[in-house]
Amino acid sequence: MIKKTRCRRISAFLLLAAVLTLNTTSFAQGKGQARGRRGAGAVYVLTNARSVNGVVIFSREPDGSLSPRETVATGGRGTGGLLDAQGSLVLSQGNQWLFAVNALSNEISIFSVVEGDGLTLLDKVPSGGERPISLTVCEDLLYVLNSGGSGNITAFTIGPNGKLAQLAGSSRPVSTTASEPCPRPTDAGRTCNAAGPAQVQFRPGGEALVVTERLTSRIVTYTVGDDGRATQAQVFQGVADSTPFGFDFAKRGRLIVSNAFLDLPDLGAASSYIVSANGGVTPVTFPPLGNGETSSCWLVVTNNGRYAITSNPLDDSLTSYTINEDGSLTLLNAEAADVTGGDPRDIDLTDNGRFLYALNNITATVSSFVVLGDGTLIRLELNAGDGFPSGAVGIAAR
Repeated sequence: MIKKTRCRRISAFLLLAAVLTLNTTSFAQGKGQARGRRGAGAVYVLTNARSVNGVVIFSREPDGSLSPRETVATGGRGTGGLLDAQGSLVLSQGNQWLFAVNALSNEISIFSVVEGDGLTLLDKVPSGGERPISLTVCEDLLYVLNSGGSGNITAFTIGPNGKLAQLAGSSRPVSTTASEPCPRPTDAGRTCNAAGPAQVQFRPGGEALVVTERLTSRIVTYTVGDDGRATQAQVFQGVADSTPFGFDFAKRGRLIVSNAFLDLPDLGAASSYIVSANGGVTPVTFPPLGNGETSSCWLVVTNNGRYAITSNPLDDSLTSYTINEDGSLTLLNAEAADVTGGDPRDIDLTDNGRFLYALNNITATVSSFVVLGDGTLIRLELNAGDGFPSGAVGIAAR
């Protein structure tokens, strides 16, 4: 499998700066840094804790097993409950920086990834809105999806030291600015955007952005100018109550989206589209293709671009789809993995695509799987890692 990236273009200046930063931070000591022996990689989990948010570090061994390291504080506050989002914790291209949302304190935290896959907290900045829930990175540009209040996406430049600077005049609305009381008890007293935005992500190449909206069943696209600012391109109306949630891109702009259908029993599904560089959306597998599971919410595409995997927390399972050459979907295995005893939500693949990790939000564990070349999933451990509170959101693997 080829190494998976979220954006094909890579800034040589940014990579050089990252290397220089690594050389200086590898020997740093002090508060906010976690260090230890180097394994084959790492898995990071965002605790989303209400009092002190943090990132739990697990060392990943060559066989996919995890060893707990420690928790590094973000300097902000989480909500302590579900965010109904994908992409709350993301690594930059080249894995030099790790970015995390602080949904209660309305901030983004920035970490440098140091020797041995440890973390050093560099900074935290206001998110440009309320209740940040999803992040996406392309080169030296980061976009955040703020789901609170009127809701927006906002751009930040990533400096050579990894620090973020908000791009003036870059905030853009989602399909509506209407707001309503947030539905989760952990957000009591706050307002949320009425569209229920769930994820923001760059199209490979970085020319466009996509946002899914759970409550309007819409997919909103934006073009990204040379100055990094976005312009809304299209609002695609999906099937009523189809609840588009998590998504990922396959090759040639194939957008694969999970559909939860309001978490109604046995109505989990996925749909596919082609998103052009100018933000145009062409439906392919539409209406969504059902899988007979419940609450298909989080989704990743394998590194070879041939398979999509969704997590179904209310059925304790993972589902796999084949992505055909024309971008259409075929159901591969409705229950590709049994996660009984967990409740798989956020999922992520390692850089080499060999291992998949699922964050179980309620049971507060991480489950591990091997991903074979034909899309088959083999569960390694139901509880491959723990030591964080229930209500954790966001997972990033490398």
